[in-house]
Amino acid sequence: MSSPFNRSVAFAALLAVLVACQSTPDATQNGAVVPVTVDRKSAEMFDAALDAIEARDLARGEQMLAELTLREPMLAPPWVNLGLVRSELGDTEGAMAAFHHAIAAEPGNCAAHTELGLMARRVGDFAAAEANYLACVAHQPDFREAHLNLGILYELYLGRLSDALASYRTYLSIEGGDDRKVAGWVMDLERRLALVAESS
Repeated sequence: MSSPFNRSVAFAALLAVLVACQSTPDATQNGAVVPVTVDRKSAEMFDAALDAIEARDLARGEQMLAELTLREPMLAPPWVNLGLVRSELGDTEGAMAAFHHAIAAEPGNCAAHTELGLMARRVGDFAAAEANYLACVAHQPDFREAHLNLGILYELYLGRLSDALASYRTYLSIEGGDDRKVAGWVMDLERRLALVAESS
């Protein structure tokens, strides 16, 4: 039977991460996105793994997700969740590998791209961070977190204030964009850019 993979990692340390587990899993074949049929056993394995993770049994959750990726290698959500768990366990290399597998299965998977972008930013690879965020919004323009992370990258790490302002504005323009903190960043950037324009 076909069953959606629509649950996400929900334990406290990962609440800030949006896990894009699509309601209908897809895979890529010869450049085309095609639906993937998920049998009952795989769906049950996925649910059991997430139950273990939510119970903070991360080692068990990781083991179960790893088994599921062997069974269903072309499903992105198990790879994304495996990457998040490995990241939480401190296995950066394993997490990156899992996110890359998720992108191989689903090139537009924004959760995987966003996580890879954050990991790249942490080690100072700003070009890779930007490339991952842009890859996300190219496939899913309304993925708010990618625009927010682009804005932060542009403002704080690359000094591209105009690009940062545009990214923050896009973030705020997407449904659910009532974020007073980011709205304050926009006002501050507008003032700073106005001062630069006046002094030039």
